[in-house]
Amino acid sequence: MKTVTVLLTRYSDLFGKIICAISKHGYSHASLSIDGEEEIFYSFNVKGFVIEKPKKCRPKKREYGSVCIRMQVPEVTYAAIEEELSRFLKKRKVYKYSCLGVALCLLHIPCKFKDSYFCSQFVSEVLSRAGAVELKKKESLYLPGQLMDEMECLFSDKQFVYNAI
Repeated sequence: MKTVTVLLTRYSDLFGKIICAISKHGYSHASLSIDGEEEIFYSFNVKGFVIEKPKKCRPKKREYGSVCIRMQVPEVTYAAIEEELSRFLKKRKVYKYSCLGVALCLLHIPCKFKDSYFCSQFVSEVLSRAGAVELKKKESLYLPGQLMDEMECLFSDKQFVYNAI
């Protein structure tokens, strides 16, 4: 079994505050790591598909108080997640951030735009496609904080580690 980690963080900018207020969860950003050291995370932000190193670089607007959701997956599922991430890496310049997707998510309207994602949609889609989790609704309807409660890990219990990063 291998460890996969979803990192939930919150940002103090206006957009982050709106997401937290509307979702009634304390997190406004989600990212995904498959490296056991949790050094490299993958996500989407206004720059598009991004590689984040939260232990090395803390953005000014990122607030303290994060949660890592760790789950164990079999080798074959881990390989499928790696393959999904590789696909995103190969086309990383093509992908865009989906502001409209976030707005529609807030209105509970599922949507899927070509080559356009927001952070929690990306995380939930990669994990769902790989068969690591079972989702209760469409990937495009998840805000970051909702991943804590509404994402069912298929191979292990979720382990929550607060303020890990």
